[in-house]
Formats: sequence, C-alpha cells, structure tokens
Amino acid sequence: MATLDDLTVHAPTIAERLRERLEATGLVLLGTTRADGWPRVSPMEVTILDGRLWSGSMPSAVKALDLRRDPRCCIITPLADKDDLWGEVKAFCRAREVTGGPDWDRLRARWRETMDLDIGEPGRSHLFELLLEAVAWQRLEGEAWRTTSWREGGTVRERVRIGATGLSEELPA
Repeated sequence: MATLDDLTVHAPTIAERLRERLEATGLVLLGTTRADGWPRVSPMEVTILDGRLWSGSMPSAVKALDLRRDPRCCIITPLADKDDLWGEVKAFCRAREVTGGPDWDRLRARWRETMDLDIGEPGRSHLFELLLEAVAWQRLEGEAWRTTSWREGGTVRERVRIGATGLSEELPA
C-alpha cells in the first residue's frame, strides 16, 4: 500500500491534484461496503500529515464499522457542480485503523491545533490511515475526457476519450 508521499514519487501530477483539492476543501466522498453488501457513500474529512492521509470518525459510526469489517474503500474529491472543469481525483484505498500509539498522538495534537477538536484517548473515536492502491485524476479538456492514473507497482497511464460516445485511447507514455 502506498502513502501520499509514495504517490508523489511515482505519480506527482496526480498527487499534486489530490493534495490541492484536500487542502482546499478537506473533504472527500467515501465509498464503503455495508454488511449486507450494498455500497455506502458518506462525506468524510481527510487530513494530510507526515505525507499520509488520515480520517477520523465518531464512535460506532456506520462508515467506521464498515471499514473495520472490510478495509477496502474508495474516496473521491467532490466537484463543485456539473461545469467544474478541475476534475476529480478517485482513489482506491485500504483503511488501516489506528487504535493508539504515536500516530494517534500526532493526529490528536494536529486536530486540537488546527480544528480545536479533541478526539480523546484511544478507543473514544475511530482513526484511520488511508493507504492507496490505485489513483486517477479525471477531467474534461475541451471535448476530451482525460484520465491520468497510477496503480501501486505500475507506471502512470494517460487515456483520452473524445466526446460522450468516443472510445478510450491509451496515450504514449
């Protein structure tokens, strides 16, 4: 699994876009899998600290229980509206729950300082690190829908689709 710092090394353009949007909004939409197998989509705040992605949750929130049961998840940066040409970053992740230790302490101190939020002692809230498996930045460029993507262990790929009914073409690296 990759961190944001790893993504910066292997796919700097995608990492820059993800960092830019997170610093601007602090928000993603999180996709998890419910116990009955149906998808769940929830808004979630994400913090960047030490080159890694972190998120917290209230005690026993259903999205946290989903992540405990199945750590696979997807995050997507929200668009402002249908005409938002900046695009979106999608990331397929695994959530690693933090139940104490130095990671908990650093995040607790950061959130106290930046948000006046105290998550309390370990066990009072949920804290997750989001580790990246695959990430894509998708945006509209003129009439072309362009995708820049990276998968852990792979290289950056560029694809383009012209118009609403065009086929996706792989672009040379």
